[in-house]
Amino acid sequence: MACGFGLETRKDWMAWALGSSVTAETGSSPAVLPPMLRRRVTPLGQMAFRTACKLSVPERARFIFCSRHGEFQRTLGILTALATGAAVSPAEFSLSVHNALAGLLSIAWRNTAGHTTIAAGADSFRSALIEAASCLMEYPEEPVLLVYCDDRLPQPYDELADSDETGFAIAMLLTSPRHDFNDVILELTPRNAAAESASGQALAFLRFLLSDRNEERSDNEHLRWRWRNA
Repeated sequence: MACGFGLETRKDWMAWALGSSVTAETGSSPAVLPPMLRRRVTPLGQMAFRTACKLSVPERARFIFCSRHGEFQRTLGILTALATGAAVSPAEFSLSVHNALAGLLSIAWRNTAGHTTIAAGADSFRSALIEAASCLMEYPEEPVLLVYCDDRLPQPYDELADSDETGFAIAMLLTSPRHDFNDVILELTPRNAAAESASGQALAFLRFLLSDRNEERSDNEHLRWRWRNA
């Protein structure tokens, strides 16, 4: 599941994957969030929670949250307060750390399976995929909820943005390979470090899942990532 860019339904995203100019359906309602997931949570967090709540996630699922910038708006507010000598709210600080969203969701769902949060720069999403695959190899009976979210950087930091995968969230429930599902295989190969890196990893992967393409490639500085249908 995914939400962002004004898109909420699967029909919206299927049209987006085909390259259509899409406006979200009127009357499409986002998932209703428990009070704990609404109170004092930024729009970025609510977007991440809405995508996760649309999935039927087993109680034993492990959580992997990934984001390049995390709760940047909240962090910026804290830094601004420090720079001006204003008081910093302990609650704001506790909710600004990178694992805050995963912690809130695990408490709301009473999930004790454990969670991991990842920030790996431009490779945050792909690194989370590797982490999810590693968890499934170690604990094949435990599904993994992977949530990626990132927001647009505010001015003047928007000049530093080098990726187009901002302002949306994606949530996926990953399980060990099963015969009744079409599995996706991820392959990594070395590449020329001088070549240009590709951006938009999460969006490229989402477009691949929604399309009828057999494979998709995406590069970073040192590796070529290739995912294909089994």
